[in-house]
Amino acid sequence: MARKPRRITAPYLQRITSHYLERYTSCRSNLRRLLVKRVHRSAAHHEVDPEPWLALVELELDRLERVGLLNDSAYARDRARSLHRRGSGARKIRATLQAKGVSSTHIDEALEALASEGEDPELVAACTYARKRRIGPWRTRPADDDQRRRELARLARAGFPFDLARRIIHAESIEAIEPP
Repeated sequence: MARKPRRITAPYLQRITSHYLERYTSCRSNLRRLLVKRVHRSAAHHEVDPEPWLALVELELDRLERVGLLNDSAYARDRARSLHRRGSGARKIRATLQAKGVSSTHIDEALEALASEGEDPELVAACTYARKRRIGPWRTRPADDDQRRRELARLARAGFPFDLARRIIHAESIEAIEPP
């Protein structure tokens, strides 16, 4: 049996946001989506107009930004760095952040910050991805042409450019592609 939604009040919205932000980092649009969903569910259940509460959601989001608990730029940088460490390419990082509702300017800044950290971020991420999935020079058995095509497709789906994917798949040794 599903729980009945609570009636929306200003303190209740603050508790929801503080509880959510204690557990997860978020951007403004993602948190707005979560709160608006709660407001609509509560308004439908209690048969009230959701408009006054939707205005309260915006006020709460503004308060969180003023206090510094909600920062889209920092969220984009941290999330991009995290995805990069896990082996995601720039295109996949961009798509993931766009799906969360981060603006393109914040995404561009985050990707520029990654690029300025030193070595080629695409190459580092592609090597991480290939090593984790044991493809390219990290594979355990020799590959035929069909296997190489599948590995190229995997790297493309992970957001890496074709030239880089081909370079990794056809590398004879790890030293030939790894950054210093």
